[in-house]
Amino acid sequence: MKVSLLAHTPEPERLVVAAALLCYQKGGPEAAYEKAGKEKLRARLFEELVRQGHGSTLEHPSFTFGIEGISRACSHQLVRHRICAYNQQSQRYVDVGDPQYFVKPESLEGDGGRFEEVIAESVGYYRDIVEQFRGEGKTAEQAQEDARYVLPNATMTNLIWTTNLRNLLHVCRVRMCSRAQWEIRRLLHGCRRAMEPKFPVIAKYMVVKCHPNAMGYCDEEFRSCGFRPLREKVVAADADCPPGPGYWEEVTE
Repeated sequence: MKVSLLAHTPEPERLVVAAALLCYQKGGPEAAYEKAGKEKLRARLFEELVRQGHGSTLEHPSFTFGIEGISRACSHQLVRHRICAYNQQSQRYVDVGDPQYFVKPESLEGDGGRFEEVIAESVGYYRDIVEQFRGEGKTAEQAQEDARYVLPNATMTNLIWTTNLRNLLHVCRVRMCSRAQWEIRRLLHGCRRAMEPKFPVIAKYMVVKCHPNAMGYCDEEFRSCGFRPLREKVVAADADCPPGPGYWEEVTE
C-alpha cells in the first residue's frame, strides 16, 4: 500500500480561519482572508475551530490523495463516505489477471498456501474467459468486463481520492477505530503520514474519535474495546457540575 498527498488547497488553515472571521466580523471576505494571514492568529483560531467542531468552516479546503495497492474490499469501504470525489482503476480497461495483483491479509499467512491456490484458480478462470471471448471476436474491454466477475475482493486497485477537511477528519475518526478493518485503518494512517510534513497541525487531529484530540470518549457502547471511557461514564462524572447562568431557563420570544 502506498498513500501520497497529490494536491491540496493553498493555505488550508488560513482559509478555514478566514471563513470563521467572516461570520463574526463586519468586513468582507478579502479583509477576513488578509487578517487570517497573521500567523499567531491563524494558529490559535484554527485549532479552536477544530476543537469546537465549527464544521462548516472546515468544508472549504480540500485534499487529494493517491492510493495504490489496496484491495477492492478496502475501496468498497472507503467509497461509502460521501462529500468526496473518487476515480478508481477500471477492471474493464485494465487487465488484472495477475496472481501478484492481490492483497493477502496477515491473518491468512499461516494457511499453508490455500489463499494462493484460490487466487491462482480465479486468475486461471479469468484468463480462460478473456481468451475465449477474444477468440469470439470481442474486444479486450468486452472480454474483461465479464471476466472480472470471477475475481475476489482481494484484487488490488488504485484510486485518486479528493475530500474536504471536515470529511477527512470524520473518516479518520470512524475508520481508525479498532472496530474498523485493519486495511482501511492502515490506509487512513497512511493519509495522516502523508499530511504530516506539510500540515502537522491538521495531522494532529486526524485521529480516532475517542482520542483526546477528538471526542475523548467512546460512543460504541457494548461494542467498545474498553480502551477509553464510555460516554455514559463521562456524562455521569459531569452530572454534578453547575450549569451556566440561564442554562435551564425556558427560551421565550
